[in-house]
Amino acid sequence: MNCPHHCEIYKVKPRSYKDLPIRYAEFGTVYRYEQSGELHGLTRVRGFTQDDAHIFCRPDQVKAEFVKVIDLVLFVFKSLGFENYTAQVSLRDPENKAKYIGGDELWDRAEREIQEAADERGLITVAVKGEAAFYGPKLDFMVKDALGRSWQLGTIQVDYQLPQRFELEYVGSDNQKHTPVMIHRAPFGSMERFVAVLIEHCAGNFPLWLAPEQVAVLPISERFNDYGQKVLDTLKNSDIRGFLDDRNEKIGRKIRDAEVGKVPFMLLVGEKEAAENKIAVRKHGEGDKGVMDLNDFVAQFSHEFSLPALP
Repeated sequence: MNCPHHCEIYKVKPRSYKDLPIRYAEFGTVYRYEQSGELHGLTRVRGFTQDDAHIFCRPDQVKAEFVKVIDLVLFVFKSLGFENYTAQVSLRDPENKAKYIGGDELWDRAEREIQEAADERGLITVAVKGEAAFYGPKLDFMVKDALGRSWQLGTIQVDYQLPQRFELEYVGSDNQKHTPVMIHRAPFGSMERFVAVLIEHCAGNFPLWLAPEQVAVLPISERFNDYGQKVLDTLKNSDIRGFLDDRNEKIGRKIRDAEVGKVPFMLLVGEKEAAENKIAVRKHGEGDKGVMDLNDFVAQFSHEFSLPALP
């Protein structure tokens, strides 16, 4: 795990209460020695990449920072179309406290702060005992894919223990030394598992901004390939990803292939469209959307392409 490295980075120089919060983030590769039979495609691998980050803050900043990370996780889920998820408050096992480090007071405080932050954002939560990390409780986002399977993706953890173990300090407003609190966060969790779940969840129907090919330009005959190329060049100048299907095939075949390939938009061009600088628009799964000016389509596309506002 990358947690000790970020602790050491924090420790390279004296810190003041005015410096906090301090946030470190990286895409770090970690490894696990999984048992035989446990490996399963991209969803369970020996080596994987985490969007790992650690926030060092004062105790009075914990709740506000935790809420900000919840907003970040929800932004990621909304952008990718994950709507069916549960927020799991992972607590320690009260019957087996030996497997955890730290005293009851700090554990109780951390568990309370997590629940309060989740309540503030209106999350539906489920408390599960025994699922906490050895150093602190956490909020795990359990996402259901298109097949109804539940996966733990995003996670946020409150940690009072590692800063003590690594002797991290900051000088408070009272000019005394204090120990910061550490928040671990990974909105995606394992990048490999997240991508695997996303692929199955979307079944190839990726959000418009993520689709490998966003538009297919389909000339109705070879005579209109030049105009089709002009349309494609205009799209590319507007940062719209697409391709020109200039095969010597009937237009019905081109439409069917684009539908099977789950290309979000198909732009048909023929004699009338070439003469008037227009395009006939089809949308995947919805069919004919009518004829429109090419520039109007670019403007409409940009509107549909827009992501949710950052938190």
